[in-house]
Amino acid sequence: MITPMSRVVVVATDASKEETLNSLREWGLLHVKPLQNPENEHVSIAKATLLNAEKILEALPSKPSGNTEDLEDHNLLPQISGVVQSKKEAEEALTKSSAELKRVEAFGEFDPHSIRKLQKYGINIKLYSAEEKAYKGKDASKGFVIKEFKRVNGQVFFAVFGEDSINLPYTEIPLPSKSIAELKEDRDNAVNTIAECNKRLAVYANKKKKVGELVVRASDELAFKVAGAGMHSEIGVCFIQGYCPKNKLASLKELAAKNSWGIHAQEPSKDEAVPTLLTHKKAVKPIDALYSVLGITPGYREIDVSSVFLCFFSIFFAMIVGDAAYGLLFMGITFFASKKFKDAPRYPFHFLYLMSGCTIVWGILNASYLGLNTEGKAMLVPAVLDILRASWAPEGLKNLASWIRDSDNTKFLCFVLAVIHLTIAHIWNAWAHRDEKATVISQIGWLCTTWMMFFLARNMVLGHNFPQEVLYLGIGGAVLIVVGAIIKAEWFSIGMLPLNLVSNLVDVISYIRLFAVGMAGYSVANAFNNMVAPLFGSIPGAIGGALILLLVHALNVALAAMGVAVHAVRLNTLEFSNNIGVEWSGNAYTPFKRNI
Repeated sequence: MITPMSRVVVVATDASKEETLNSLREWGLLHVKPLQNPENEHVSIAKATLLNAEKILEALPSKPSGNTEDLEDHNLLPQISGVVQSKKEAEEALTKSSAELKRVEAFGEFDPHSIRKLQKYGINIKLYSAEEKAYKGKDASKGFVIKEFKRVNGQVFFAVFGEDSINLPYTEIPLPSKSIAELKEDRDNAVNTIAECNKRLAVYANKKKKVGELVVRASDELAFKVAGAGMHSEIGVCFIQGYCPKNKLASLKELAAKNSWGIHAQEPSKDEAVPTLLTHKKAVKPIDALYSVLGITPGYREIDVSSVFLCFFSIFFAMIVGDAAYGLLFMGITFFASKKFKDAPRYPFHFLYLMSGCTIVWGILNASYLGLNTEGKAMLVPAVLDILRASWAPEGLKNLASWIRDSDNTKFLCFVLAVIHLTIAHIWNAWAHRDEKATVISQIGWLCTTWMMFFLARNMVLGHNFPQEVLYLGIGGAVLIVVGAIIKAEWFSIGMLPLNLVSNLVDVISYIRLFAVGMAGYSVANAFNNMVAPLFGSIPGAIGGALILLLVHALNVALAAMGVAVHAVRLNTLEFSNNIGVEWSGNAYTPFKRNI
């Protein structure tokens, strides 16, 4: 559910401003909304400090090494910053010296200082490069002496000597700033410095956890400065504004009484951008992991569809990935990660367990194991794993598996999922706006047309009969949509009705992507299995075939993950959300608190 919020203003004396901020931060439940532009010198310094700390953390290698005896936590960031800066300067020096060496390497060892001295005495020397086709050699250099040095990849590198001004129609190569020997020395010194800095950073990587804590502290300090800069002061009194969950107002009032603050709480207005705090029960909590990855949050006044989202996303995930072996792989990785990161929140692992479990069930029903064949002699699914051939499977389960393995039945299932999903959207939308007569009428109309589109999709894709009664249902639904639009005076939507009805049909048909993407993954794996099957007649062939299949299945898993990200997410955040009226326009509730 979306937690109800109150907008509150806390009033304190200017003298107690910092103490007030500290108390509110320790309380940790106020989402601060600045009363004025939260920018000043202190905020700028805090931002720079945080950015520097983040860069330092990013610069540390993932694998620590070396002796840490001489490392101290005191002034850790400046120490690492010095090493990072030295590495950056060395990299710039390496880039510069390497570029200059590459530019003049065709001319061998020479000292540009000597050339510049000769120019003072009227002897001009210039370096050139030219395409072999355009290069005319001595014919184009009357009065000059040409010394050719090298020809590489159709380019000629040469030097021109003369007492007069030299200006040839070729590409002039500027003299390097230093001699070749000096440039090589600079390059080698830079390489050594970078290696030394990398070695030193690997030692500092042992303190990565501490650096991470310093980054969090810097983030906390920035939040503190921003909150302070956003406060408004007037005649010795300061004000801080924010949003607080209604069920925590009593706690805030107790804190206000304790600190002698004034406090004013009221209902947010309809046009306010109120932060969204989702409070889910344990069964629905896993969906928060997906919301975090996608970076989406429903608006404060929108419907929380998390329970339906999680339910249907699980089904869509299973149908798109479709392979029981992949599901077992995901579950194994999740189990390993949950043991390794014991202090991490549990709900992301619960989400992955749910997705993996649904995939395993769907894969078992379809006898889908790494794309192995269910018929034939080569690359065959073991009988014990194939429900239709397994002696342990009850008759009802066999019938279900047999029905699902028919491609037309799976397509039909996609349309069933579509009409159920969209029916929930329209009914829920109508219930949420039950006080708005026009909206209820319109949603009933769209519900009727959605069911007509379901039967139309069955007819168009599967060749099933289209009942005449359903046409009347659809016409009645269109009439209700028009009536709802007239009541709301939305004349433009009446004109757009034909296009919206086509869009309604497209919404239903688009669920066929679950079958298409899932079948594509199986087909790729199965095709490669059949191609490499002959290789398993010998040991070298078996090794080669195994490597090929490993690569193919790794690619297939990646494609399945992309399919989930594109299609399973889309069906929930677009097709379903558009029909229920959720725009995911919210900003997450981020309370002002100490994070470390």
